[in-house]
Amino acid sequence: MTPAELDAIAAKHERAWGIGRLPLLVSAETATRFAAALDLLTADFPPAGQTWEAVRASIARGWAALDGEARKRGHEPLPPPVAEDEWAPGKVFAVALDNAHKHVLELRAQQDGRKHYSVWTVAELAVLIRAIPVVSSVKDLFPGAEILPPRLPPIGKVPHDDIPFGAGGVGE
Repeated sequence: MTPAELDAIAAKHERAWGIGRLPLLVSAETATRFAAALDLLTADFPPAGQTWEAVRASIARGWAALDGEARKRGHEPLPPPVAEDEWAPGKVFAVALDNAHKHVLELRAQQDGRKHYSVWTVAELAVLIRAIPVVSSVKDLFPGAEILPPRLPPIGKVPHDDIPFGAGGVGE
């Protein structure tokens, strides 16, 4: 199994169940075994007698096991349609269609013990977008444009000017 194939399997389960939600819905033993398997991906070498392909295949089976156990315990995937993303490490937001859908997502997150989880309705996002007219202008001027996070210099560092001295820049 390739890394891309494993990524596709993980994305499928996280879209269906929510980011980081499945391990919360299974036994502690299953969640721990799955976390240990995921940790193998950060090692320099696969465990003795295994290949990386075998490790990834094992993790893919782990995703299926999490799904199966969560369903046996009476849990259900997120109500469709819902979209989630991480806005910071460990902090997830979901987009709901309306206030009723938002309420269902918030209750489910509370039941599941999901922390640092916020739900926004499409209408709330529209208010936010209208409050930042430059974003709408960029999207209008450049169809297909993608809004990316800003690239900030490391704390305490001053960005270097791209215009060198002696080329008509400041300080001439």
